[in-house]
Amino acid sequence: MDISQKLNPISKSILIIVTIAVTLTSIKIQSANATQLLPTPMFPTATQLLSDAIQQRGFVIPDNFESELQVSKDVPATKYTKKYTITAYSSVPWQTDSTPCIAADGSNICELKKIGEESCAAALPFGTKINIPGFGVCTVRDRLAPKFSHRIDLYFGGADKIQDAKKWGKRSVVVAVLDTVKK
Repeated sequence: MDISQKLNPISKSILIIVTIAVTLTSIKIQSANATQLLPTPMFPTATQLLSDAIQQRGFVIPDNFESELQVSKDVPATKYTKKYTITAYSSVPWQTDSTPCIAADGSNICELKKIGEESCAAALPFGTKINIPGFGVCTVRDRLAPKFSHRIDLYFGGADKIQDAKKWGKRSVVVAVLDTVKK
């Protein structure tokens, strides 16, 4: 008596599927291996879960990630990138407080602006440098209200720069938080 006569129909089907799977995984069919022929898994991989979690939190892994790892002498390396809402402000009392040129860290941002140092307000440590497309690199010297922790506010200058700040408006931008080392 043949073994196939002793098996019930379900066992026969399982035996056929296993035989086909073993055969496909051990030989190549016209340059396509078995993993390419079998359907992709219906569950997410650990890499997919991690990638989804990073993107949900607004972080972005750039396409040219490896080229960004090259160290430049002028701009510090990128620590990470993240999408922020970017707004702008001027040093006038109705947009700040009674001392519009003095930032939260004690810096005189009006004087710093005159020598080409860009400043911004953000919920990041003071001294953090941020590279913002369309603006350049700014240093965190000021703060926003806690409810705006997802924003960066760029300092554009005094009353004569209000129109420039308005022209910037409100934008959603992926910025690079730079890896700066405190000395």
